[in-house]
Amino acid sequence: MKRLISIHSLYLLLTVAFFAACSDDKEDNPQPATPAIEWATGQSSPTFETSGGTASVHFSSTTDWTAEVDQDWCSVSPASGTAGENCAVTVSATPNETTDERNATLIVRSGTVTERMTIVQKQKDALTVTSNRIEVPADGGNATVEVQANIDFTYEIDEAAAAWLTEANSRALTTTQLHFTVAPNEAAEKREGKIVIRSGELSETVTVYQDGFTPQLVLTQNEYTVSSEGETVTIEVRSNVDYEMKLPAGVEWISEANSRALSTYTHRIQVAPNEDYDFRTAKIAFVSEEMGLTDTVTITQVQLDAILVAQPQYTVAPEGGTLEFAVNTNVDFAVETSADWIRQAPRSRALEEVLLSFIVDANTGTEDREATITLTAENVKQVIKVNQPVNQEPSFLRISFTGSAFTAPLMAGTFFTEATIAWGDGQSEAYKEKATHTYGNEGTYTVTIESKGANSFAMDDLTGVDEIDLSDF
Repeated sequence: MKRLISIHSLYLLLTVAFFAACSDDKEDNPQPATPAIEWATGQSSPTFETSGGTASVHFSSTTDWTAEVDQDWCSVSPASGTAGENCAVTVSATPNETTDERNATLIVRSGTVTERMTIVQKQKDALTVTSNRIEVPADGGNATVEVQANIDFTYEIDEAAAAWLTEANSRALTTTQLHFTVAPNEAAEKREGKIVIRSGELSETVTVYQDGFTPQLVLTQNEYTVSSEGETVTIEVRSNVDYEMKLPAGVEWISEANSRALSTYTHRIQVAPNEDYDFRTAKIAFVSEEMGLTDTVTITQVQLDAILVAQPQYTVAPEGGTLEFAVNTNVDFAVETSADWIRQAPRSRALEEVLLSFIVDANTGTEDREATITLTAENVKQVIKVNQPVNQEPSFLRISFTGSAFTAPLMAGTFFTEATIAWGDGQSEAYKEKATHTYGNEGTYTVTIESKGANSFAMDDLTGVDEIDLSDF
């Protein structure tokens, strides 16, 4: 059975229409709307002064709604309404004669959905700040405290934070905005300071939190491979803390080069020639004991008469072809393959870097297969694995569309090699990315893409596409 994706059906499923109006006349809707309430953009919770007053709250509702408050010192009007995008209620508060701040909740319900908003009324002679918490990054900056008060007030910074949290101007008491400067935090630990604003027995406390800096000790490269002849290795370090480079004890074939340093974070390591037939390894540690940070560089020096390849394993396509890789060596070596389906191509005589080329036959069997290539010299041997998956049958992607031009989709796959496009009007061509075909007349055509190894595709534009057939893909 074919698997068909109808683009028209897809568009229909993705289209959702929503209309609502806050009026007495409602349009007929064959399907009931899903209850939902959303506060208007920028709508803030009502905050009343001690004397009380009124405040408007705006919202949208997809169905008829009701509104109420849970305290008797405030009220809401109207208590209900119809669905719409511009619904509103008026919240009223009586004077607060107490010295305590009080709160109530505005509750709006739409069907099974309930939304709540907190109502705040300040105590008599209120002193408030817009936020009791300010966060500052480690590199410092400015901190602004906005004060809302109907009485004179003063402020003070707690003694523990006075060194890094300071007043930014001298007119703070004549404005509702207090400005402070926060110095950079050069410690790894977070810190906090308090600003206390007072008027008589009333006070508000603002806490300033500042992040500590993140200690870093990062090496741009952690591993170096050095030839048996030796060389100078340059190690680059990125760090914002003090650190120490520690050479391994008892290792005499590496040392810090006596050369002009490129920068504080650049280290040159001299690696002596290796006269042995075994490779050798040493580790150099970069340590910040104060911050508990450590990073390590590993230097590996190959033995005399070494054979080096880029990687020990390769995977080739089922169709076969040519396998090439570079071999770094300072000796003549022999090449041996473990299977007759992979054969060495003619090679050059270069000794320092040799490009080996092998011919790989197509895998016509029913299972994946593996072989090895062995490079041997007098005292060393290097083995490379070659994996080849089973050959794949061609796949077909068919796309029906209506129009006068069509751009082929992007084909992809781990072993995707080639494809052919039949445009549906008797013309065909080899696949290439973003291939476009123009038809003589506008009409309905079926484009067929035959490929090997492709297991996915992507289309930027579905305009005009009627059907995608994946049954043979």
